Amino acid sequence: MTQNKIIIGITGNSGSGKSTVSRILEESGVYVLDADKLAHKAMEPGNKAYDEIVEEFGTGILDDSENIKSSKNSKKIDRKKLGRLVFSDKSKRTRLEEILHPRVIETIKFKIAEAEHPTIAIDAVLLIESGLNHCCNTVWLISASEETRLLRIIARDSLSSEAATARMRNQRDPQTLAKFAHIIINNDGDINDLQKQVEQALERSIH
Repeated sequence: MTQNKIIIGITGNSGSGKSTVSRILEESGVYVLDADKLAHKAMEPGNKAYDEIVEEFGTGILDDSENIKSSKNSKKIDRKKLGRLVFSDKSKRTRLEEILHPRVIETIKFKIAEAEHPTIAIDAVLLIESGLNHCCNTVWLISASEETRLLRIIARDSLSSEAATARMRNQRDPQTLAKFAHIIINNDGDINDLQKQVEQALERSIH
């Protein structure tokens, strides 16, 4: 935890609605650090993580739509290709996390230290697994039913029902995550219900 700052950790399985909660918090003046976005930035050409990922998983994960004359070091990583590869193999997913997590964690801690905002939220799927929860004053778990999450994943990522279901099989047990949560927000309702819950949770967290 950081003195004079309230750090809120936000976690939950894919399709639970973490991004929507983060957007609501941003609109309330909270400084949100999105671990996924920071990981995507770390994967851009020119960064060490990019080189390690291409070396580990091969040039087949690079974007074929770019100029074929471009060198492999200037082609972006196609996250959908990489995702199909790592979601189907736990050992590959673990290896990707080993490459990205230390860099993302370092960046988040630096941004927290430098931020002038009194309230900061860390939006991270693997908040608990990465140990980032230890940087937080409070942890929010965003939850939703399997059916709701499945429909959201299909719509968001343009996946078939089978592919979305396979992805969900690799997600964490919500009951295990709940053990680490100070506040649980259920996101099976509409946006107005979610907004109300987030406002109440924020009030509890900063007082």
